[in-house]
Amino acid sequence: MFIRNCWYVAAWDTEIGRTPLARTILGEQIVLFRTEDGAPVALEDRCCHRSLPLSHGRLEGDRLRCGYHGLVFDTAGKCVEVPGQRTIPPGAEIGSYPLVERWQWIWIWMGDPALADPDLIPHWDCMASDEWTCAPGNGRTPLEIACNYELSNDNLLDLAHVAYVHESSLGSPGLADFPVETERRDDRVVMTRWAFDITPPPMIVRYCGTEGTIDRWQSSEVQAPCHCLVDVGFLPTGAGREGRGTVPAPSLRVPITTTPETEKTSLMFFCQTRNFAVGDAEFTKNVQRDFLAVFLEDVAVLEAQQRMFDLRPDAPSVDINVDAPTIAMRALNRRYLDREQRMAGAA
Repeated sequence: MFIRNCWYVAAWDTEIGRTPLARTILGEQIVLFRTEDGAPVALEDRCCHRSLPLSHGRLEGDRLRCGYHGLVFDTAGKCVEVPGQRTIPPGAEIGSYPLVERWQWIWIWMGDPALADPDLIPHWDCMASDEWTCAPGNGRTPLEIACNYELSNDNLLDLAHVAYVHESSLGSPGLADFPVETERRDDRVVMTRWAFDITPPPMIVRYCGTEGTIDRWQSSEVQAPCHCLVDVGFLPTGAGREGRGTVPAPSLRVPITTTPETEKTSLMFFCQTRNFAVGDAEFTKNVQRDFLAVFLEDVAVLEAQQRMFDLRPDAPSVDINVDAPTIAMRALNRRYLDREQRMAGAA
């Protein structure tokens, strides 16, 4: 079961053009394209005549013609032409979906269109700020992951794994010894960890030439159901929490959202934004290369977990202290899902 009354990322803005693009979201087949004036459109990827995917068809102006028997659909999903006859059969229409183009991504609403409020899209200003450089991830294409999307949420709220999975890039000796704080809000969960007088991670040493120890923060803020902003930064040893915002601090903010395809496959969209080496194109290429390697380390873990869950769905497990944010996030998503089901039952 998926939460439907929320926004998901369907594609990078550059993925959608005048060639129909097929994508699966929440188990539904969607076709995406742009009108002649550039507006994005999302329709059910199924002709209502004999179910050929409309992504096999072609655009004619702002209309999409089926590649099987030539039925033509407008941007609202209504059939407006049937070759060989003048009348349109009753019920000749397909589903359409609200879209918003924001933060370099195309956001889709899979639930009740009347509830599609653009203000519910995460406010990730760092993706469009002159004070931050944005480095799109994975070549502006989604990273395909063979796992349930909530495993990605778990991973992003569990930055304890950084010391082990990403030891050669983001890990620091002793990082896992510092406690994790969990904040539960109505629509999100925030995990924060501060580490003091600690060795900087190898990647930051390369990027910033840092010497000696540092004070370091990590936080992950996940907005239901799957929108995460990872915020990490570094201060001189002794600056502590009080120094954040008053002492210059190299920082990375990483927007990540994992769109469910099916119960066992997902599409991850991510980028890295930074407040140092702003505008340096060569530096950005290095960041993109390095962070893709980091994300692929996570993917290997997530896909291995999914395989084991499939093999042993009833295997017992235990929780440890660092699981508090992930447990809170799963509980929040269950509340969202339960609320939708109650609303659907009352309708």
